[in-house]
Amino acid sequence: MRIREAIGIAAGAATLTATAATGTAPEAAAAPVRPPNFLAIDRTGHIAPDGTITLTGTYRCAPLAKPAGTVYIGSNIRQSGITSGIGGSIATCDGKEHRWRNDALPYRVTYRAGTARADGMLLQFKKDKHGIPLPHFIAVASERDITLVAGS
Repeated sequence: MRIREAIGIAAGAATLTATAATGTAPEAAAAPVRPPNFLAIDRTGHIAPDGTITLTGTYRCAPLAKPAGTVYIGSNIRQSGITSGIGGSIATCDGKEHRWRNDALPYRVTYRAGTARADGMLLQFKKDKHGIPLPHFIAVASERDITLVAGS
């Protein structure tokens, strides 16, 4: 028997013993804690009658050291192999969770209701040693499936 199997069996037996002895199951593990900086995209995006796309979600970023520049929330949508940037908004980095919303009318592209892919990022421009502002990614929301809904 392998060590991992033995540990798994022992843990299972301990749980059953605790349940039998107390008559109750042990408490469920706590939900995973989000990191201090994160960005999440809602599963539903919207298409207005004029073709404007709206993406929303939540974010949190830790307070930044002074002097700190502006932090932006950027987002993208991809459908049928075509990707468009959807707006950009300014983040408040105070360690609290906030809602965000980005809107844009894609240039020369028409998206349709249905499945699409979206991603996003919390981004700050920091000057390098030569004074050139370069992007610094604070958090990234990996591309995920969303549903575009027409009408609002």
